[in-house]
Amino acid sequence: MARWPVLPRESERDAVVNALRGPRSRSVMLRGPSGVGKTTLGAHISHVLRADGRTVVPVIGLVELAEIPLGALAPVLASAGRVGLESVSDRVQALVAVVGENPAKFVLVIDDAPLLDAVSAGVLYQLVRVFGVTTLLTARDSHEVSGPLARLLHEDLIDIVELDGLSLEHSQSILQQYLGGTLRPESLRALFEASRGNPLMLRELIFAAARAGGIHSGDFGVEVSVATLPKHVRATIAERLLQLSDDERRLAQLIAIAQPIPEAAIRPEETDVLARLTIDGVVEATSGDAIPSVWLAHPLFAEALVGELSRAERAEIIQEVAARLTPMGDQQLRFTATVLLTTTDAVIDNDELDWAANYAHAAGDHAMAATLAERAQEVERRFAPELVLASALSALAESERASHVFESTISLAAGDEQRAIALARWGQHVVYRLARPADAVTRVLAELGELDARAQSVLRPELAKWQLMTGDATALSDVADPVVLDGGLGAVNAGLTAAMMATMMGNPEEAFHAINQTRPLAEAFRFEAPFAGALLDLSEFLALVASADIVRASEFAAQRRLDRFADSAGVWSYALAIVRLHDGKLNEASTLASLAVEQLRWRDFTGLLGTALALHATIEAQRGDPHTARLLFNEVTPEQASDAKVILQRAECEAWLLAADGRPDDAAAVIVAAVAEGITLGHFLLSALTLTVALRIGQPEAASEQLDLLTQLSPAPLIARIREWGEASAARDVTRLCELAPTLAASGVAALAVDGLLAGAQSAAKTDRRELERKATLAARRLAADMDHVPSANGGDELTEREWMIARAAAGRKRSREIGQQLGLSVRTVDNHLARIYRKLGVTGRVELEHVLEEL
Repeated sequence: MARWPVLPRESERDAVVNALRGPRSRSVMLRGPSGVGKTTLGAHISHVLRADGRTVVPVIGLVELAEIPLGALAPVLASAGRVGLESVSDRVQALVAVVGENPAKFVLVIDDAPLLDAVSAGVLYQLVRVFGVTTLLTARDSHEVSGPLARLLHEDLIDIVELDGLSLEHSQSILQQYLGGTLRPESLRALFEASRGNPLMLRELIFAAARAGGIHSGDFGVEVSVATLPKHVRATIAERLLQLSDDERRLAQLIAIAQPIPEAAIRPEETDVLARLTIDGVVEATSGDAIPSVWLAHPLFAEALVGELSRAERAEIIQEVAARLTPMGDQQLRFTATVLLTTTDAVIDNDELDWAANYAHAAGDHAMAATLAERAQEVERRFAPELVLASALSALAESERASHVFESTISLAAGDEQRAIALARWGQHVVYRLARPADAVTRVLAELGELDARAQSVLRPELAKWQLMTGDATALSDVADPVVLDGGLGAVNAGLTAAMMATMMGNPEEAFHAINQTRPLAEAFRFEAPFAGALLDLSEFLALVASADIVRASEFAAQRRLDRFADSAGVWSYALAIVRLHDGKLNEASTLASLAVEQLRWRDFTGLLGTALALHATIEAQRGDPHTARLLFNEVTPEQASDAKVILQRAECEAWLLAADGRPDDAAAVIVAAVAEGITLGHFLLSALTLTVALRIGQPEAASEQLDLLTQLSPAPLIARIREWGEASAARDVTRLCELAPTLAASGVAALAVDGLLAGAQSAAKTDRRELERKATLAARRLAADMDHVPSANGGDELTEREWMIARAAAGRKRSREIGQQLGLSVRTVDNHLARIYRKLGVTGRVELEHVLEEL
C-alpha cells in the first residue's frame, strides 16, 4: 500500500493564509476535535508562509511541560542562542527582543496552545498584544482556553476557525489514493459514517481493516470491512472519559449505542446530566435531522465507551434504547430499535423482522435487508422475507444466488397475485442486473395467461417496458390499465408506465397528470415497489425537459443527486450529464457520464447502463477523443443495443465520429436511421434531441422531415423549438436564427444555438452581409461564454483583453487621450487599437461600437 495521503484542504488553508499575510494581519486559532487535521493544516500554512520569506517559529504545548516556566518556548530560546541566561525574566526579555523587534518577519505557530505553561502563554500575549506578532494557534475543542490566551480571545486579537471533518468527497479522494482504486459505495458509506470525516479516525479504520484482512477488490470497487479500532487508538480518548461520573458515563453509553438518540428520548431526570456532557464537549446536537437529536462529539468516544462494556451490559443498554425508541412512532427509530435488538438474544416477532427487512430494502440498505430477511426465516422459508432476500441479493450483485432465491420465492407464492409480484421482481433482476430482457419477456408471456386479471395488472406494465427494451413496438398499443386509487400494486405499475410513456412521447401534460396520480400510491406501496418514487422522479425530470424548462429540470436533478449512496445516484448523474452535454459544458458532462457509468454498474433499476455508456462515448467523440469514444461504444452489450435509448445515443456518437472524419452526409444518414427506429418505438423526445446532431453538423435538410413528423406526434415545447430552429437553419435565415437563439439556449440546447449561429455567421460572410455576420458571431460568443470546446467562426478576429478594455472605454464616450491616460498608452497606440477593434467587430466608428457592446 502507498503512504497515507495528506489532503491540503486548499480552501481552509488559503483563507487562513490570507488572514495571516494581509496588510492588517490577524492571528488565527484552528479549533476542532482530536484528529481532525489541525496540526497538518498548520504545517501546510507554515510552508506557504516560509515561501513568502517569513520565519516560522514552531512551538508545541505539552501536558508534561505545562508546569515548567517557558518549557514550551525552550527550543525557541535555544535556537536564538539565549540558553545561557539564568533568570526567567532575562530569557523572556531576550525572546521579546528577537521576535518583537521585527514582528513582520516572524510568525509563531503554536500547536495545542491551551497546554502552554503560564509563562509561555504570558509571553505569547505580550508578543501579540503589544508587538502585533502574527500567530497561528491550534486547540482541541476539549481543552479549556484560560489565562492570557482567553484574554487574547476576549480582546478580539485572535480569530477562531472551527475545523470540521473532511467532506465525503475529500474522504473518498484520500481513500482512493491510498487504496489505489475506487471504493465500493457501501464501504465508502460505512467508513465515512464511522469516521464522520475525521482524518485520524479514517486512517486508523483503514489500518485496522488491513490488519484484520478486511480489504479486498470486488466487482464494484475496493471493499473494506470496518474493524474495531485497536486499544492504543481508543486510549487516546480514554483520559477524557475517565473524568465522567457514573450517571454521565451511563447516559454517554446509551447515546453511543443509539447514535444518535432523539432529545425526546432523554428522561427528565437525565436533563442535567445531558447538559453537563454537552458543556464538557462529550455530546453535541446533530444537524439537519428532522427530529432534534444528540450524539457523541467524537467518533472515538463511541469506540471507547462501547468497547468497555461486557456483552451483558451492552444487551441491557440495547434493551433500554429499544424501549425508548419504539413508542416514539417514527419508522426510522422503530427500525433502529429492531436492528439493535437483533444483536442480542432478544426474541423478535417475525412480523417485526419482515417489516424491518422491507424497510431496509426500500431505504437502499440491501445488506441489512438480506440479514434481516435471513433472520426472519430461521425456522421456515416464507414468501415475504424470501422476496426481500432475493431482491436485496440482486441489488448487491450476488446474481447467481439471487436467481436461485427468486425461484424459491416464486415456488412459495400463495395465489396469483403473489406469483405475479415474484415474477415482476424476478424480471427486474433478469432485465436490469443480468441484462437479458428477452428472457424475461419470454417467461412472463408464457405465464401471463395462467394468472387472474388482478395479477396480470401487476405484470403487464413491467412487461411493456421490457418489450420496448427488446425493440418490440407492439407494447405501445397495450401498455396498462388506467391508474385507479384502489388498484393495488397493479395501479402503481400502471402509473409508472403511463408516466414513462408520456415522457417518452414528449407529452408533459399527460406525464405530470400520471405522476401526480401515482405519487400517493407509490408511497403507500413503497415496500412492494421500492423504486417507484425514483422512477416517478425520472419521469418528472424528463417532463420538465420536454417542457423546455431546463432550469427547473437541472435543479430537480441536482437536488436528487445529493444523496451519493441512493440506489438512484447513477440515474441523476446520467440526467445531469445530458443537461451539460446539450449546454456545451463537455468537460463537466464527461465527468458526470463517467460517474454515471460507475454508479449504474453498481445499481441500475431502470436499465440505463447501456445508454450511459453510449452517452459517455458521445461526449468523448465531441471532445475530440475518438479512441476513448470507440472503446466506450464497444462496451455496450448486444442485449443493451436493442433498447431505443441506446440506439439513439450510439447513433449520436457514431455521427460525431463520422463528421470529424469529414463525412457529414454519412453522419446524417446514421442519425436519420436511428431516429426512424426511435419514432417507431415511441421515443419522440429523445429522437428530437438526437436530431439536433444533424443540425449541428450542418445537415438541417436531412432532419427536416422527421422534425416535422415529431411535432405532429408530440406537443412538447422543446421539440417545437428544435423544429423551428431546423427550419431557419435549412433556409439559411440568419436573422431568424439570431431571433430564436436566446429562447432555444434557455430551453436547454445552447450548444445547438451556438453551432447554428456560427454556421449562420459563415453563411452571411459568404454573401458579404457583414452586419449580419457580426450580429450572429456576437450572439454566439455571448451564449458560449461559459462553454468549453466551442468552435470559433473566425478565431483570429477575437478581441484581446486590452482591446476589450479600450472598446468599453470608447463606447463609454471617452476620448483617445483619456483612454491612454487611464491605461498608460499613447494616443496613437489607442487609435491603432481602435482601428483593429472596428475591423474585428465590423463597425465603422464609436457610435456603432456602442450599439454592438450594448448587444453583448
